Amino acid sequence: MAMPVVLTVYCALIVGVSLLGGLTPLALVLTHTRLQVYLSFSAGTMLGAAFFHMLPESVEMGGPGTVQWTAMGLLALFFLERFFSFHQHESTEAEAHQHHDHDHAPGHHRGGRKEAGGHPLSWGTAAFGLAVHSLVGGVALASAVAADYAEQGRVGGMAWGVFLATVLHKPADAMTIVSLMIRAGVSVRPAHLVNLGFALMIPLGAACFFIGVDRLAPHQAESLTAIALAFSAGTFLCISLSDLLPELQFHSHDRMKLSLALLAGFLLMAGTSTIEFLDTAP
Repeated sequence: MAMPVVLTVYCALIVGVSLLGGLTPLALVLTHTRLQVYLSFSAGTMLGAAFFHMLPESVEMGGPGTVQWTAMGLLALFFLERFFSFHQHESTEAEAHQHHDHDHAPGHHRGGRKEAGGHPLSWGTAAFGLAVHSLVGGVALASAVAADYAEQGRVGGMAWGVFLATVLHKPADAMTIVSLMIRAGVSVRPAHLVNLGFALMIPLGAACFFIGVDRLAPHQAESLTAIALAFSAGTFLCISLSDLLPELQFHSHDRMKLSLALLAGFLLMAGTSTIEFLDTAP
């Protein structure tokens, strides 16, 4: 299957899942613990995608120095989160059940639910931050597909891994935007239109990557792909850790459940890396 076809199918599936994620606040009641189990699994896939796929491939294509771009990706997304506080995934129902699930330390607010001073998180700033984050996600997906085709001439384990990690995490981001807008009094239809625009950032990011690559010589395109993979690996690490670390000390009674969910996601990526190994084996 041609690379543009594969990437188009991946992007269409991610957009569809993101739109479904936007329906979650209207259709389902998620307790805080259930949401954290899902986020632990999703974070495990993103950690696994970074360590089993993106980092090794970026080093193989661009050399050890490419890892420096991983640190830049992590810091870029960290500062984006610090100033726009977009990466929180609590639904209204989850917040209502949060204090029944566990006791938080005084003043603790999960994932930027409130900004400093107690002001509610603005859906506009969250949407902007998530849009930038999704553009980077599109670049990550496109660079993974491009790297597979450059090495094997077809889609392989790395493209599958990055796609799965993205498609599993995207509903939580969509839920954030729609929940915040509805909570702010925005009607349902405009909320879903904004969510559609957010979902389309993935194919836009993928398109931007390929427009840039097409203008370069083959060796320059390979170098750019390696840099994009390393940078994207850093963003995946930042996203996964921002989901895992804030809850680390507040779920002592759920730690086995959350740990198993994390390991399940991580091992799923390990499994997709075996596909990559089989594809390259003589």
